[in-house]
Amino acid sequence: MATRATRSASGAASSSDEESSCLVLALSHDELGVIFDGLADPLQPVVAVALSSTCLGLRTPLRAALGVLAARHEKAVAWCLRHCAPENRNCAALRDTAHLNLHHPRLTGGDWATLGMILRTRGLPRLQDLRTTGSVFGDVGMPALCDGLDRGSAPSLRTLVVCSCNIGPAGAEAFAAALNRGAFPQLEMLVLADNPFGEQGIAALGPALRKLPALKTLYFEACEIGDEGVASLVADLGKDDFKKLQQLALHANKITDAGAAKLLTAINAGGLPKLGNKDALLFFGNSVSDSAAAAVAAALAKRSVDARRS
Repeated sequence: MATRATRSASGAASSSDEESSCLVLALSHDELGVIFDGLADPLQPVVAVALSSTCLGLRTPLRAALGVLAARHEKAVAWCLRHCAPENRNCAALRDTAHLNLHHPRLTGGDWATLGMILRTRGLPRLQDLRTTGSVFGDVGMPALCDGLDRGSAPSLRTLVVCSCNIGPAGAEAFAAALNRGAFPQLEMLVLADNPFGEQGIAALGPALRKLPALKTLYFEACEIGDEGVASLVADLGKDDFKKLQQLALHANKITDAGAAKLLTAINAGGLPKLGNKDALLFFGNSVSDSAAAAVAAALAKRSVDARRS
């Protein structure tokens, strides 16, 4: 009995000493939560789990957060198995990938949300190229994907292609909101072709896109954009707006001569400074007369000649 009591007292003292030496315990539960959230990568949960194992006193305040992380990791594992190419079908490989292609219609609204969770929790820091085509759930999925994205989300992403995914105004507005929060800061190419977001969607996207410092290519083919949409995209451009944009594709939309005139005005005023030749601006397949199209092409050609002379 005395031996057992001695051992029990020794164990209690050891536990007490361990907790007294654990400086993290001096933090509030809110402060612990901030630290844990920063480490809680659903593709690589081991670091956050290790924090909770630092001392016994951390297990209780972090129990709920560990449960959330476990559920997220389970979703991430299932997502990898369902959607990734063989070389990325485990979380460690996906975390290190630079290219992610999701070319099939099986991407559901829940799948978009899981991808958004992975991005939001800094799970894809090296991702440079993300492409998806053909999901019918895009107008539900894009808001789910963009929910909570900010400057730390996909910090290396340079190419984003989301085609034929049924993205309407709500999806475009959600994407614009994410851009305004600083998401995708290195984006160079954005392709949103064959999505029906129309005038309302482009009105939301225009102000957000014009401020992206690295943006070089924009494709808005067959997006139901009309003259008002063109105006919201290019009206009153500042000197730093679209300063690196080299190609703008607006073909197969609902643009008329009025929209072409808006483009011409912006070009003549010095806007879109890197659009330097007739192939840099694509708007065939619209209701634009030959003369209006020729005027825009001539303005771009003149700019190209002036640039070579200077």
